Amino acid sequence: MRIGVDVGGTTVKIGIVDDHKIIDYYSIKTNKDTLFDDIYNSINEYVNKNNISIDGIGFGLPGSVSNNYIKALPNVGLYDIDLNKIHNKYFSNIKLYSTNDANCAALGEHINNPKYHSSYLLTLGTGVGGGYVYNDKLVLGATNNCGEVGHMFIGSDFNFKCTCGLTNCLETIASATGITRLYKLYSKNDIAISAKEVFDKARLNDSIAIKVIDIVSKALAHALANIAVTCDVDIFYLAGGVSMAGDILLNNVRKYYKEFAHYGVVNTPIEISSLKEKAGMLGCAYLW
Repeated sequence: MRIGVDVGGTTVKIGIVDDHKIIDYYSIKTNKDTLFDDIYNSINEYVNKNNISIDGIGFGLPGSVSNNYIKALPNVGLYDIDLNKIHNKYFSNIKLYSTNDANCAALGEHINNPKYHSSYLLTLGTGVGGGYVYNDKLVLGATNNCGEVGHMFIGSDFNFKCTCGLTNCLETIASATGITRLYKLYSKNDIAISAKEVFDKARLNDSIAIKVIDIVSKALAHALANIAVTCDVDIFYLAGGVSMAGDILLNNVRKYYKEFAHYGVVNTPIEISSLKEKAGMLGCAYLW
């Protein structure tokens, strides 16, 4: 058995995995002050209650991590944590692996569709992340930043400042935050609105919402077209809360991708993640 731990800003999803399938899972609340002790205590309790043995634990973390050292989890508010030390207090004889949560989602979705040998997944949530799988293995890069496509330069139409410090990142347009920002910009009204509500308005033919989705779809299609001629993957996946909009987003992204992509990669399929919120747990469990 393997354990996959997908850490989020509000909840932590913990999956029990065997033979490339999630056989059980549960969640606990993300508590900044006791986060990792809460996770390990819950795993310990589950293992003892169900009398199972585990081979290893994999973490998907919403931030920067290298060699199990967490540099920053900004959405949780935690920095500079040596996960190895915490792990060894509870399971010193069990393997530990960790990476960015978007990488885990990419690997999980890839495992779930074994007919492909390479894939690229974009997670569209509060921010934009991504993960690249090649020859059935996750590609992390020299500094573990491969897949950080949310910070790809996407154009200078808006000059939106990104949380990373750069300007005009894909994330400033194509994330849930970017979608609401665009709607407020074009409506000239600082109203409280969610990305889901923008998509709902578009389905009701709200002209501003339709314009926003068009801009977002173009930005995503540009990003995918650029990734395609760099990585030439078998398939793209869209995941995360924004992807739950479904066809109203997917069909627009596909349309613009056909316009922007090089002829050699113009037929690369683009699909919504089939595992949805479970992809991260599965991927975490196969980091080794």
